[in-house]
Amino acid sequence: MAEPSGNRAATRSPHETGPGRGHWGTDLPGARRLDHPGHLPKLLHPHRARHLRRRRHRLALALAAGVAVAVLAVAVPAVVVWRSADDPAGQVDTSQAAATPEGTGGASDGEPAAPAPPSPAASLPTPGVGPAVPVGPAPHHVAVTPDGRIAYVADPAAAAVVVVDTASSEVVGTVPIAEGPPQQVAFAPDGQRAFVSVHDAGSGVDAVAVLDVASGTVVDTVPTGRGPSAAAVSADGERVYVPMSLGAHLDVLDGRTGAMVGEMETTPNPRAVVLSADGRLAYTADSVADVVSVLDVATGGIVATIPVGRGPQALAASPDGTRVAVVNQAGEDVSLIDTATRTVVATMPEVGASPQHVTYAPDGRHLYTANSGDGTVSVVDTATGAVTARVATGVTPTSVAVLPDGRRALVTNRSDGTVRVLETA
Repeated sequence: MAEPSGNRAATRSPHETGPGRGHWGTDLPGARRLDHPGHLPKLLHPHRARHLRRRRHRLALALAAGVAVAVLAVAVPAVVVWRSADDPAGQVDTSQAAATPEGTGGASDGEPAAPAPPSPAASLPTPGVGPAVPVGPAPHHVAVTPDGRIAYVADPAAAAVVVVDTASSEVVGTVPIAEGPPQQVAFAPDGQRAFVSVHDAGSGVDAVAVLDVASGTVVDTVPTGRGPSAAAVSADGERVYVPMSLGAHLDVLDGRTGAMVGEMETTPNPRAVVLSADGRLAYTADSVADVVSVLDVATGGIVATIPVGRGPQALAASPDGTRVAVVNQAGEDVSLIDTATRTVVATMPEVGASPQHVTYAPDGRHLYTANSGDGTVSVVDTATGAVTARVATGVTPTSVAVLPDGRRALVTNRSDGTVRVLETA
């Protein structure tokens, strides 16, 4: 992939403020030693000196005994570890217990270990139906922050991104997009920024608006090729890959500065992109040629072209990275790609009328399709390929996003101006 030359820093100034950008290693002043004033010599009783000598002798014996106990305390675990290493039938290896006191979690230098992320809830084959939240005239796409607290809803008709609190299911803000109608949203992995594709064929507007999540403001706008669609952000936040649905390439942005750094050629009309688990490959859906292209992000070359169903519209990578689900709007089915063999290994038929979007439950047991033609979201068992439920959500559902804990999903209903909440676990 070729990157344009020149001073990119001069075209987009980096945003280096906010959480995680500051100097976390600030030195703190050390503890001070207190200076004690000297004492005048005391006058002792004639026999006091002998008593003091005896007391000092007893103190020395006690100190020696304490040292011996400490040496044994260190030596005994060492002997146990050595014996367990030689004995294949040893019961317990206590080396970790000896090196790490209980409750430290293995952290060194007194630093607490980072808590492990909680496991997602087990997804249900039939979700419960929650409230429909009015958000605007025509909500088109929804994405959830990595911590699951906030959802961004792109509403092209309102020329705004609507902010929804996922805990209360209430609208808590609106971010106007002056550049044009927002289409899709993608968050950086740290949740500090959102990348919003902006497209208006009538006025010729094609751009990515960069939003600061903390302040809820647009901090940059990057012109792109024609028809920017839903982007994918690398795991380190360094690169943003934006498919050009009216072109034949991905635009590549610097995720920190917003600068355009290059492009990668694809088959024509890529409508969606997802990244492999290791970030080395990008999968793009071509709705005209009915294929998924696999790109090497380091070289920009196409390494595979995979035939799928008719009219692929959206992609989703499974939580374990072994599958890519492709929802085919014209075929009304889902193709499952094995990422190791780069072949379609299963097709899930008749998921719903005119499906436009697909996503996985965080536990990987189910996937969900937004079926704009019949007002439903289908739940598909990923082990059997069977549709376990078809849930009515509203008029013209166009996207579905699941919270990271797997307990709820949000569905945009473009024709009734709502976001439906589903209880998925």
